[in-house]
Amino acid sequence: MTTRIWIPIVTLALAATFACKDEQETVSPDDASADADADESEPEPEPAAPEADAPAVMTKASFDEAIHEHFDDVTNCYLEALSANAELAGTFSAEFIFDEDGTVTSVTAVEGSTLIDEGMINCVNEKAKAWMFDKPSEPGMTMRYDYELAPAE
Repeated sequence: MTTRIWIPIVTLALAATFACKDEQETVSPDDASADADADESEPEPEPAAPEADAPAVMTKASFDEAIHEHFDDVTNCYLEALSANAELAGTFSAEFIFDEDGTVTSVTAVEGSTLIDEGMINCVNEKAKAWMFDKPSEPGMTMRYDYELAPAE
């Protein structure tokens, strides 16, 4: 009968011993930094990558890049206006106003424009509404671009 009592006690003692060996040794914060400095073989964790789905915020460079991608649209609007007025030339200082998602809400000719043709401005305004820009820092943000337009020689 005594053997029956000792077997469960020995089994519990062995289980407790192995369970204790699986536990990690605790280290004070002061000792942890010293251990981290000593063990340089472990790579430091990489900083978190920006979310792939996060929209880019509009910058002057990203605005200019999008404008350059759509030069053909502005050129086509200018050529259409040029067919009605062969002398049409100058600077179209365009102000773009953006919605919160980067869509153009309007394009207008602003101070500094020497080329003011309502048909051309309306054409650019309509085409620009289909262009996509990065998200502006705030709704209603404006950006300006100067187009130098003249007939081919």
